[in-house]
Amino acid sequence: MSESKFDISKLMDKPIWQMCGEELVLLAEFAFSQNSFPARQEPQPQFIYGIQNLAAYIGCCASTIYDLKRRGVLSAAIKSQIGKRIVFDGPLARTLAEEYQKQQREARKSEQEG
Repeated sequence: MSESKFDISKLMDKPIWQMCGEELVLLAEFAFSQNSFPARQEPQPQFIYGIQNLAAYIGCCASTIYDLKRRGVLSAAIKSQIGKRIVFDGPLARTLAEEYQKQQREARKSEQEG
C-alpha cells in the first residue's frame, strides 16, 4: 500500500461504504499514526446508596463507615442526604477513607517512636 496512490483528504470525504479494503486500511493507519481519536473521558462518579452498600463497596464493616461519617472524614463524598437516606460518591469515599487510614497509621507510628 503506497500513500501516493490515495489522497488522504479525498478518503476523509469518501463514505466508508464506498471504500475498498485497501482504502479503509490506509485511512485507519493514518488515523492511528495521527492519534486523531478523541481523548478518553473521565469516568463518571459511581453513586453508592446507603451506609451498608458503601461498606460493602469499600470492604469494611458498617460501623467503620458510621465512625468515618461521624468524624467528618466522608463529608466531601456525601452527595445527598435526606433524613437517613445517604448517597455517596463511591470512589471519592474510598479515597478519603484510605487517606484517613494512612494518617492514622502514621500517627500511631510516630507515637510509638516518640
